[in-house]
Amino acid sequence: MKRLVDLVLTPDEERIRRAKEAEERKKAADIPLEADWKRIFATKLTDSDRRKLEEVKEAMEAGKIARSEADKYTKTGRPKAFSKAEALRLWARLREMKKAEILREMVANTPDNYRLITTEEQIEELYNDLQTESVIALDTETTGLDVYRDEIVGISITLPEHDYHVYIPVAHDEGEQLPRSFVLEVLRDVLESEEIGKVLHNAKFDIHMFLRHGVRLRGLRWDTQVAMHLLNENEESFALKDLAPKYLKVPADTYEALFGKVPFNTIPLDVALVYAAKDTDLTWKLYQFQQKHFDRLPKLRKIYEKIENPIIYVSVDMERAGFVLDKDYAKKLADELRAELAGIEGELRKTLGDINFNSPVQLSDVLYNRLKLGKYLPKDEKRSTEAKVLEKLAAHHEGVALLLQYREKTKLLGTYFEALPKQIKPDGRIHGEFKQAKTVTGRFASSNPNLQNIPKYARKMFVAPPGMVLLSGDFSQQEPRLLAHFSQEPVLIEAYRAGKDLYSTAASELFGLPIEECGDGSKWRKMMKVGILAVMYGTSPKTLAEQLGITQAEAENFIEKFFRKYTQVKRWIDGNVRFARKHGYVLMLGGRKRRLPGINSRDRRERRRAERQCTNAIIQGSAAIQTKLTMIELSKLCKRKGWQMALTVHDEIGVYAPETITLEDVKEFESVMLNTVKLRVPNKTDIEISRRWGEGKTVREWFQLN
Repeated sequence: MKRLVDLVLTPDEERIRRAKEAEERKKAADIPLEADWKRIFATKLTDSDRRKLEEVKEAMEAGKIARSEADKYTKTGRPKAFSKAEALRLWARLREMKKAEILREMVANTPDNYRLITTEEQIEELYNDLQTESVIALDTETTGLDVYRDEIVGISITLPEHDYHVYIPVAHDEGEQLPRSFVLEVLRDVLESEEIGKVLHNAKFDIHMFLRHGVRLRGLRWDTQVAMHLLNENEESFALKDLAPKYLKVPADTYEALFGKVPFNTIPLDVALVYAAKDTDLTWKLYQFQQKHFDRLPKLRKIYEKIENPIIYVSVDMERAGFVLDKDYAKKLADELRAELAGIEGELRKTLGDINFNSPVQLSDVLYNRLKLGKYLPKDEKRSTEAKVLEKLAAHHEGVALLLQYREKTKLLGTYFEALPKQIKPDGRIHGEFKQAKTVTGRFASSNPNLQNIPKYARKMFVAPPGMVLLSGDFSQQEPRLLAHFSQEPVLIEAYRAGKDLYSTAASELFGLPIEECGDGSKWRKMMKVGILAVMYGTSPKTLAEQLGITQAEAENFIEKFFRKYTQVKRWIDGNVRFARKHGYVLMLGGRKRRLPGINSRDRRERRRAERQCTNAIIQGSAAIQTKLTMIELSKLCKRKGWQMALTVHDEIGVYAPETITLEDVKEFESVMLNTVKLRVPNKTDIEISRRWGEGKTVREWFQLN
């Protein structure tokens, strides 16, 4: 038996013991992590996490990255198990190491014809070379994406004839550079020249950014992003960094992959040069690639040159004009809505109980378990709280109808009356974005705000600028007129040429009723209106039945009867499908294509979806072309008269005109609306003049005509 004294170590012995223990712990921490990796990979992982973990494992095995001492041991010095969280931290370190390596390689391999312009001598030489260029590629680097608040920090230019690419830093945090005002003034006549063509990718953004600094970029020859929409509207991404590897076989990293979320003005100039100059280099190469294809597609080139390129400037002008928001009126309407919501909520509690009306779980319990409303739904209908399901139940319980009102007004309050005032820019206006190539059919879309979704009730917040009015024209039955134009259906043609109401006339013909019984407000006219739209959009009988409140059998009978009566429409629709099966696309006005890769799919659902899109694409795409061409001509009218383009929403186009507008002015506006695109049937437009959007007066009312 050992004595206590024998168990007490000397200081030297204690140090040796601790050193041995530390060494053992180190060895334990450094042993192969196979068991830990097996444990980690055995857990439930997303595809993204699995890829990251595999990268880390490979890098650790190759000795490129290792655990930190802090991760190996606890505070007491005991070994830590290797975990998924630690592995993902290592992945973040690995990503930063890779980024740094990529940037080092980028700088080390900077092409000889990439030049950094930082002196007056250099920019003078650049200016002289630009005078002999017929077309250049151009791009801006900025502090962010807000074209009303952010600023240009650099300009990149490709000079094809001189075979070099430059980056001109003008507001980076560090490095020798010329002032932005000086650079823009030197280059002003180049940037504003119509003779020197400009090629850009997403030109609208750069036009805005130059305007931000007082320069009107002119001479836009080509936008490679917009052009790609014409070549293949089905691209997953139209970003330059995605198109370059696909079509040019040139690797291109995204900004975020290289720099994260830091603004470009913080990027060192040697790195900025390679990244920015490469942008215009790739833009020019993509432009050359596209030209080869457009040379073989003269109709498509004409569409780009006559429609899509000019509409870029029109869009810019609309966005710059913006909207004046009546904040006092918005507050008044918001207060009224809140009061309405309080009342609806009180009634809801009486009918549905004291529950959270925004909780699908609680609502489902009340609607389907307590109130047993599921019995009013078709057997195959999912018991949900989605609006389309609730609409079927609304007639069977007042609480459901109230709930739909509650949702509608809550959305109205939050999305519009509370959110829109926050979007006002420094100039006091809201500047939305109009997107000419957002949809596959070429129709305009809008965002920030989405004007196409703003209910008429909320439109009243928008007013014309001081001293001006909103003059707007709405194409009357634009898409049905195009149906008549393409199908050449005699009844449709005759109705429009005679100035008759299409829906009433067609309803009278189809149902064999006197025209007097099919007038405005009649169920027959409503049926025909919805039915014609359903025919154009390839709506299924089931959906049509829901829209009209009839049985599916009745909807099927309606469609069958419609096609028996209007054989030309049926023949045209069937012809569209046959054409698409043969060629893989359909053609709109002017020869624009809508490609339908699923038209010959073995998957029945995919094939049927493509078949429905055939006619819909022709109608919608042709409407878009008519609208765009009309906007271009209206833009010319605005320039002649000093007006401003204001908006396009669905079939409506609006301009800001002086409140002293004359009847003759309105007639000129109407003439452009009616005559820019001629169809086999006459166009018609409903014109309104308003100080507040949504409260317009007719021409007769405005000018007090008898």
